[in-house]
Amino acid sequence: MLKENLQNSIIKELKLIKRLSTKIPAGLEDFRPKENVRSLIELLQYLSGCGTGMIQFWYSNETEPRPFLMKQREAAPKLTLDNASAIFDEQIALVDTIFARITEEDLENKQVQYPWGATDTLGVAITETSIKWLTGYKMQLFLYLKLATDEAFTTPDLWRKTED
Repeated sequence: MLKENLQNSIIKELKLIKRLSTKIPAGLEDFRPKENVRSLIELLQYLSGCGTGMIQFWYSNETEPRPFLMKQREAAPKLTLDNASAIFDEQIALVDTIFARITEEDLENKQVQYPWGATDTLGVAITETSIKWLTGYKMQLFLYLKLATDEAFTTPDLWRKTED
């Protein structure tokens, strides 16, 4: 039951992000509310891997998270407005693939390490990374869109509207 809830939560966040990504008008990819914060496209690029990166690491043979995650980060600039929907579809499919390997017992008992050194059970760690990161940065994307466009985004656009 926990497995299905976590999987569905991540997929829903990815679908919301995918939809929001289609609302970025061409030419606004580089919008940023001020210097030294991510642009719209940089935010999308980060979102394209933050929901799956840690879980992939925890099921890899790698021992250090930072080098593993840096390899993923190097692939992120390949995301553009033209291919964002396809990349988020790939992420959704990847979530299904990843969760096919996870058991309820893993979620409750498997100890994993965060990049900052602390450890936790896999189920808690997925919530503390994938779900929180997707949700938090999705909110940032939503707010950027409200600032950068004339579209009237509302609460459903942030929390439940995955399709037009």
